[in-house]
Amino acid sequence: MERLIESMLLGLRWMLLPLYLALFLAVLTIYVMVGRELFDLAAHLGSVSDSDLVLLLCAVLDLVLVANLLVMVAVSSYESFISRIAVETLDRPEWLGKLDLSNVKVKVAVGVTMISMIHLLRAFMAGEPGQRLMVLAGVHLVFVASALGVALVDRTQRLPGAH
Repeated sequence: MERLIESMLLGLRWMLLPLYLALFLAVLTIYVMVGRELFDLAAHLGSVSDSDLVLLLCAVLDLVLVANLLVMVAVSSYESFISRIAVETLDRPEWLGKLDLSNVKVKVAVGVTMISMIHLLRAFMAGEPGQRLMVLAGVHLVFVASALGVALVDRTQRLPGAH
């Protein structure tokens, strides 16, 4: 009976696979959104102002950062919970197999902080009202503090003798 329960519990990890596939679909959606932004830029290339170009590039950068986070979380989670990815090709990423959940937490915290920074910059450049900018700046500072906290906890856990 014990082995059956342990087998079922271990088999639960495969229920995570559809969630990782959803992350894959989210990355495809980001492709469409970036394509739409670039198509819009190409259509108005002659009349786009410098600030509009920067705002558009910030939007694209924001989407790329989100896509990177999705791939990083999907790959590291798959390797941590389901199965190692054993691809032996020339284009195998150097980091494959080296990302543990602790590293990913820090990278996600920093990524979210960068995304928040881009949103704050876009709001500033778009001329958002001062009160909204203050709220966005406050939220960004919370993300900065959270990222620092996550990094500090990660660092203390990696010290010799830490559990």
